[in-house]
Amino acid sequence: MEPAENITPLAREARGPSANPDPASGVLDPASAAPAPAELRARVEAEMAAFGLSRARAAAEIGPGVSAPTLSSWLNGSYGGDNDAVEARIGRWLDTRAERAAHAFGGARLDAHAETCATRAVSAALAYAQAAGDLALIHGPSGRGKTWAAETHCAGRAQAIWLRASPTLTTLPRLLSRLGTALGAGARPTHSMEAEQAIVAGLEGRGALIVVDEAHHLRAPLLDELRCIRDMAGCGLALIGDDTIRMTLARCPQVTGRIGMRVDLKALARDDVAAIAAGPLGRKPGAREMKHLIAAAAGPGGLHGLRRHLARAWMIARGAGRETITEADIEAAAGELS
Repeated sequence: MEPAENITPLAREARGPSANPDPASGVLDPASAAPAPAELRARVEAEMAAFGLSRARAAAEIGPGVSAPTLSSWLNGSYGGDNDAVEARIGRWLDTRAERAAHAFGGARLDAHAETCATRAVSAALAYAQAAGDLALIHGPSGRGKTWAAETHCAGRAQAIWLRASPTLTTLPRLLSRLGTALGAGARPTHSMEAEQAIVAGLEGRGALIVVDEAHHLRAPLLDELRCIRDMAGCGLALIGDDTIRMTLARCPQVTGRIGMRVDLKALARDDVAAIAAGPLGRKPGAREMKHLIAAAAGPGGLHGLRRHLARAWMIARGAGRETITEADIEAAAGELS
C-alpha cells in the first residue's frame, strides 16, 4: 500500500475510508477496510465517455506505469500487478483533468471570430497573391493577428497551402520536406532536386498559393528557393513574419523585386481591440474598459496580451460565480497583470 500522502483526493474518495484498528481491541474493523475501487473505475469510464477518449489515449495521458493494456486490465478488474500504484496514478490523472477543466477558457469565447482591420488586410493580400500568382509580403510585430488571419483564410480556400517556418528550417532539404508535407506531395524524394520537381508538379496549373508563416526564421537562400518554386509553378506566394524579415529580404533582390503587395501591420487599430473584446464581453466595451484593454494590447505580445487580460478577467468573474465580465473584472485583471 502506498503512503497516504501519495494517494490523490479522487483516489482516496473512491477507495473509501482507510482500514483502521479499533481503538479498544487493536483489531482491524472489516467495515472500514478499503473497498474495491469500483467508484474510481466508474469515474474513469465517465471521463473517457464524456471526452471521447480511447483507452490508449487515456493511458498516454496517465503517463508512465499505466500502458493501454494495463488500463484495460485494471478497468476489467483483472490486473494482476500493483493495483495500488496504478490507482494512485489514475487518481492523479483525474485530479489533473479536473483542475484543468476548472481553469479552461472554453466558455470565455476568447476564440470568437472578430473581423478586424488586420484580418481584412491579410485576407485581401492573400486573395490577391493567389488570384494573380504574385508575391505578397505581410509583416508586423508579434500579436497583430497575422497567423490567425492567414490560417483562417487558407482553411476556407482551395489550393491554399499554409505552413509555419521555425528556427529548425536551416537547410534546403528541411524546407522542401516541410513544404512537400504541407502539399501532400507523396513519398519523400531522396534528393533536393527531385523534391523540388515534385513540389512544382503539385502546384503547377492549379491556381495554388503557398503561405509561409514565421518566414523571418528563414535564411536568404531559402527565401530565394521559395521564389524559384513560385516562378516555376506559376503559383502565388505569401511571406508572413515580424519586421526582421525585411533585413533578410534586403539580401534577396530577386525576391523583393517580385513583391506585388505589401501589408505593414505595425499600427494597432483601436477598433480591432474593441472587436476582439466584444466576443468575451458579449457587448461593446466601455470607455474605462477600453483604457485597460488598449494598454494590454499595446504591451509585449500585442493581441496575445489582450487575450490574456480578457482570460484573467473571465476567471475573476467565474470565481465570483458570474458568467459575464464586468468593468470591475477588467480593472482587477489590469492590477494583477501589471
